[in-house]
Amino acid sequence: MIDIMKKVFLTMAALFTVFAVSNAQNPEAWEDKLTFYGIDFSMTRVVGASESAEEFVEAFSGINQLLLSEPDKYVEPLSVRLKKHIDSVDIDPVLAVIKEIDPEEIKINKSADLLSEDDLKYAVMGLDLKPGTGIGLLVVCGELNKGTEYGTFYYVVFDNEDMTILDTWASKGKSGGIGLRNYWARSFYRTIAEINPSRFYQAKKKVKDGLNRGVETVKKGFEKKDKEQ
Repeated sequence: MIDIMKKVFLTMAALFTVFAVSNAQNPEAWEDKLTFYGIDFSMTRVVGASESAEEFVEAFSGINQLLLSEPDKYVEPLSVRLKKHIDSVDIDPVLAVIKEIDPEEIKINKSADLLSEDDLKYAVMGLDLKPGTGIGLLVVCGELNKGTEYGTFYYVVFDNEDMTILDTWASKGKSGGIGLRNYWARSFYRTIAEINPSRFYQAKKKVKDGLNRGVETVKKGFEKKDKEQ
């Protein structure tokens, strides 16, 4: 009876290990199809800038267009840092959202509040996306601060099928360049270099190590019972 229980447990443990590790939040577990949906500026607040809100709305669209016209500068480095191939870039959903931005809400006279996890979920759900396969990546801009010369961006990884959030992280990048579009595009560009690929693999390692320790503990228990019989 113990031998049967042992076989059943080890089989179930092996299957659970594979399932848990395959669903850990890291690019190795992501499907090959990774779609980058560009930069959502619908929640962006601009601090200390002299340009008009209308100029910023135009710049927001222009920055997203750079993802298509200069993929070697933005998309390819992002793919390298994530250690995952970006299968396609689709900025139509964020361009549609940008058109709906109320200019009167863009510029403020204080530092912007940090975006919450609910804010990021709202941003993903606000995109007009048809359920599909693979993984989606959306970058949400929270603040463009001319005084500090830094922009704050939130990376959001989600399941394309049900829009479930898989991972998020925030990063700041220093601005620079000529023209409003290029000045803040540089800020986003510099956040790419801040991505730490190892963060995605830590979750997988923790899950795997923890399950392995659990399996070994139970195995030793069975072995001890075998010796006592």
